[in-house]
Amino acid sequence: MSAHESSDTGSPIDYILGEHRARFSEQDIAFITKAYEFARNAHSGQYRASGEPYYLHCVETARILAELRMDSQTIAAGLLHDTMEDCGVEEKELAALFGKDVAALVDGVTKISGLQFNSTSEQRAESIRKMILAMARDIRVIFIKLADRLHNIRTLQYLPPEKQQKIARDTLDIYARLANRLGMTRIKTELEDQAMRYLYPQEYQQLRKLVSEKRAARESLIEDAIRKIKAALAQQNIRAEVQGRQKHLYSIFQKMQRQQGGIEDIFDLMGVRVICESQDPRECYTVLGIVHELWRPLENRFKDYIACPKENGYRSIHTTVVGPGGGPLEIQIRTREMHRVAEEGVAAHWKYKEGVTGTHELEKQLPWLRSLADWFKEVSPSELVPALTHEVLSDQVFCFTPKGDIVELPKGSTPVDFAFYVHTDVGLHCTGAKVNQRLVPLRYQLQNGDIVEIITSRTGHPSEDWLEFVVTSRARTKIRHWLRTQNYAQNVERGKELVARVLRARGIPLDWAVFEEKVRPLFKQYRVNSVEDLFAEIGFGGLLAQNVVAKAFPVSVQPPSVKTPSRTKRQKASSGVIVDGLTNTAMRFAKCCVPVPGDPIVAFVTYGRGVTIHTETCRNLQRILAGEATASARLLPATWDGDNTPLRRVGIRIDCRDRKGLLRDVSEAITGANVLIHGSNTKTVGEKALLRFIVEIKNREQLYQLYSNVRAVKGVLRVTRDAGGFAGEPEK
Repeated sequence: MSAHESSDTGSPIDYILGEHRARFSEQDIAFITKAYEFARNAHSGQYRASGEPYYLHCVETARILAELRMDSQTIAAGLLHDTMEDCGVEEKELAALFGKDVAALVDGVTKISGLQFNSTSEQRAESIRKMILAMARDIRVIFIKLADRLHNIRTLQYLPPEKQQKIARDTLDIYARLANRLGMTRIKTELEDQAMRYLYPQEYQQLRKLVSEKRAARESLIEDAIRKIKAALAQQNIRAEVQGRQKHLYSIFQKMQRQQGGIEDIFDLMGVRVICESQDPRECYTVLGIVHELWRPLENRFKDYIACPKENGYRSIHTTVVGPGGGPLEIQIRTREMHRVAEEGVAAHWKYKEGVTGTHELEKQLPWLRSLADWFKEVSPSELVPALTHEVLSDQVFCFTPKGDIVELPKGSTPVDFAFYVHTDVGLHCTGAKVNQRLVPLRYQLQNGDIVEIITSRTGHPSEDWLEFVVTSRARTKIRHWLRTQNYAQNVERGKELVARVLRARGIPLDWAVFEEKVRPLFKQYRVNSVEDLFAEIGFGGLLAQNVVAKAFPVSVQPPSVKTPSRTKRQKASSGVIVDGLTNTAMRFAKCCVPVPGDPIVAFVTYGRGVTIHTETCRNLQRILAGEATASARLLPATWDGDNTPLRRVGIRIDCRDRKGLLRDVSEAITGANVLIHGSNTKTVGEKALLRFIVEIKNREQLYQLYSNVRAVKGVLRVTRDAGGFAGEPEK
């Protein structure tokens, strides 16, 4: 029944609350009714692209929240979530009518709705930052936004194709991943499948047909397995629900891409789930024993998330057995409460009480989100998106301290990442590590189940080399901060000297008071508090002096010997890069640094060849600037055009220990990041192997995801961006 039909068959509130109405008091229902009537009046005369009255979208959002067992305040905020943005209602008006908490929720959702995820890297980073901080203040904000997005993507067919693509891409890249991190499997699954319909329409329809045909062949085997499990449980007087489970389309699509195979190679299209009615976890292990008596378990296909829960609260036992028909059969075993948490994630834990803030509950259920919000105070915008891709939206590895405490880190993490997770001081004084009581290099990539002991010394301190292999943003930020502060005075002097050199080259008078006045508006962008901090950042190498000067002095005196293309307005080229002040000019990407969308970039005017786009930290460009007095005058600010970013072919160099199956495993890791491989080349010298790939990259976040996937492959020593084609030898 739709919201539109509910007016004929029952009250709108009955439709919104459905089977959950009994949970609410008469006072709660009156409160939700008041919000419904306010939203309907506020949106009067507004219609969706489908032609339906707009307020029906608010009703559907509220219904999804009721299905998530949300409280009356959250459901009311779901009904009101668009009134500030679309109807001009002020927060103080909502606070007067519905209380400060509901008004704050609506304000939080309104701010998230205005964020731009499909834009330049810096804008995208800031948008994700604001969303995470809104969640940290009250997690219910993201519940409302996920419900809003779920209904929007259910009705995406009414929008133009370009809007469908944008919304579907944001849904897959941001909201589905976030739902996964929050453990909200049901929401995540539907978001992914709905997004796939618009991003990969041909593959979606083909896969639907194939899965339907495959399911028909497997259903009898699954039903046979269910019958046998039910009979065995009945003999032991164990009450449980046994149900078939089907893998959803997008996860099948991902697995086929990783394995570079067909649907016939995927054996877990369907599985079995056992939900024990007893809330005693020990009964799950009893059921496990019964299952293993029925069928032989497969080696290395057992996961105990009851003993070692995921950080989002997920608990279950996964085992794969040789089931009926002789094929692999995955069986999940959990209690009823574990099942609710598996489906609803952190929403299953949410309890709102008068006078208790969302943050209090959040700190208990999602410590990673609280620490992430604190970390935002330190990290730079350029580091934010790849960091979130690694730490919030990617797979994790579970390790243990010597005392048995669980530490969850992104795949590919090292003992140094582990040390900084435990405590900043442990990381800063780390000198070595033992894994499973054996000394390992600090570059060692941690595996599930590793017991990690960090060796520290008072004289120990970070090395710049650590930045080459650490994975977590926390470790990277702390290391960079230490390196900056240890040589702060020297970095300030060096940065000031570099800026002076650029100013002289561009013919700008050397007046530090004027310079400070010009750069002060840039402090927030560069996340510095003073001009000294800015100099230190330049001296450290975190910022390019030429780019800072170009932004502070957009119109400058050009030396007469330098001829540059005519400057009129900003160029928006098919290359996907916007260069300040240029039009109708040839543009190419530097082969020395191979910029990809999301990298901080700068344009360099070349004689007779238009402009070349480099990364801000390109060493080749820095050598040119250091060796030629007038070269600085040829630099122009450049940014990526968020609406027109190109796919870039990039070389990847992977140094490894050679072993059987290495090329296959690395190729699967690359395609697991949804990256297309255009070419590959391998060379071996003794026990070392050098793998080189040419891949098609959408943006830097995808490149970082590729790095993370490849670093997790056994035997991989180092992954770097490669501008050298297929030449070269393995590193000794």
